[in-house]
Amino acid sequence: MEYALAVPEILDEILQRATPSTQAAAAQTCQYWSDCSLRWLWRHMDSFYPLFEVLSSLICIDNIWIFTSDPLASDWNRFGRYVARIYSMKFTPRLSYKGQAGSVASLQVLNQFTRQCLAPNSIFSNLTEVIWRATTTMELFPILLFLVPTVKSLRLTCGRVMNRECIDVLEVLGPRKIYLTELELTVQHHNQAFLDLLPAILADQMQLTKVRLPPYSATPAIVAVLGQLPSLKHYALNISPEFLVPRELGMEFDWHDGAFPELDTLAVYTSLANASTFMAKPRQPRLRHFELVNRNPFTYAELATFGSILSASQPCLTVIDLDVYSNAAMCSTDPLSFDLFRPLLQCTALVKLYVGSPLAITYSDEDIATMASSWPDLQVLRLCSSPAMDIGLTIGQPLRSVGTFTRSFSRLAQLNIYINSLDVGLTSNTRSVIHHHRLTEINFGTSPCPAGSAEAASLYLADMITIGGVTKARRSLDHARFLNLNRRGLKERRRRAAFWSDISERVEMIHAGDNHFM
Repeated sequence: MEYALAVPEILDEILQRATPSTQAAAAQTCQYWSDCSLRWLWRHMDSFYPLFEVLSSLICIDNIWIFTSDPLASDWNRFGRYVARIYSMKFTPRLSYKGQAGSVASLQVLNQFTRQCLAPNSIFSNLTEVIWRATTTMELFPILLFLVPTVKSLRLTCGRVMNRECIDVLEVLGPRKIYLTELELTVQHHNQAFLDLLPAILADQMQLTKVRLPPYSATPAIVAVLGQLPSLKHYALNISPEFLVPRELGMEFDWHDGAFPELDTLAVYTSLANASTFMAKPRQPRLRHFELVNRNPFTYAELATFGSILSASQPCLTVIDLDVYSNAAMCSTDPLSFDLFRPLLQCTALVKLYVGSPLAITYSDEDIATMASSWPDLQVLRLCSSPAMDIGLTIGQPLRSVGTFTRSFSRLAQLNIYINSLDVGLTSNTRSVIHHHRLTEINFGTSPCPAGSAEAASLYLADMITIGGVTKARRSLDHARFLNLNRRGLKERRRRAAFWSDISERVEMIHAGDNHFM
């Protein structure tokens, strides 16, 4: 197969006939990261790195890209044709796995390509997304080649002491008539000068719908500009995980009447204590989706207080995502009662709920019934705790309780739970319950299973797929290996096998000297 993909004519044939999903599936059959098929197919043909293979003089030795000779004009022409297919560009330095090249040689290719291509706007005619990670100035400035008017999404990550360089890149957006809809910016250790220059850049991007800025960047000036953007719907507010010093860089601004007119999603990265203070501020916009990411130690009281403040300030939430893991030791490893989450029951319009916690959470049948009556429209329920701490979600009879969930939530479509052990005993009543609900996906995460449990659980999931409404089921055995059962995948696998069989026949024709299709 590696030889087949090295033949340009066969590559053309593949790109004309194979769908992106087929290409990605074929890439996963490669045994070595340096296989040309892996570089061509791994990233669904939407990345820049796989396209290097069309340059016949470019080879990789010990994860280093080198030119054996200067590329010919025909090489660059072929390179340009495939570049025109790209809609997403990703650059990450010093990565050498799964087909991604190292930074030094990648920049060599980019520099040569820059000298050959005088009109990048016409070459990258379909480019809409740029994801760029740079740790040095040399790695940052090649991004200018890819900032063309068609780009709508920019995710830029810069290393330390790169404040002025990052601003220089952002300042080209206006002159090049680049109007973003999504901006994600990460700069390590930015300074006050960076914060002073950023509002003017944001003010020119009136089409922004999603913004995520670095920590400590919620200054009054920046928030005032964002509040006037007419289309902003998603704001990721990255407050310092610790208590802020100085405080004016994160918490000392107020919501103003008329600000953020279209905002419906707010993501806050901070501690539970800071989040409670922030969500208690008056004149908040009416949100539909709230996300909290906390990595600091917290107490039960802080969690309960935050739940009460959130439900009181935002009663119309339809999506709540509470990621309250902590890498530090908790004050207690005793099971956490659902009573601490009871204030969230006031959000009666809830459609999706995700609670990720390092603590074991106990749910009784009465708790589940209360949740179902408070959230009649709930469709996605994810109740997870940290696998690394081996403290799982505690439900009286884990797998039997699936019937309780599905019987209680009539509109439930996706259920994710994490449990410590597998109780594989089932009754026909449980199977009949599964048969009548709307569930289309169910995921079980478990700690390492005792002997025999894995096979029994596999039969359980297969039985659900066979007789019930579940179309996709997944179970984690050791937090790294997944069992995927999908009855709709058989037809796709057969189609892929037929496609690659046809390609193999064409390779044999080339070996035999029959080149009628070339």
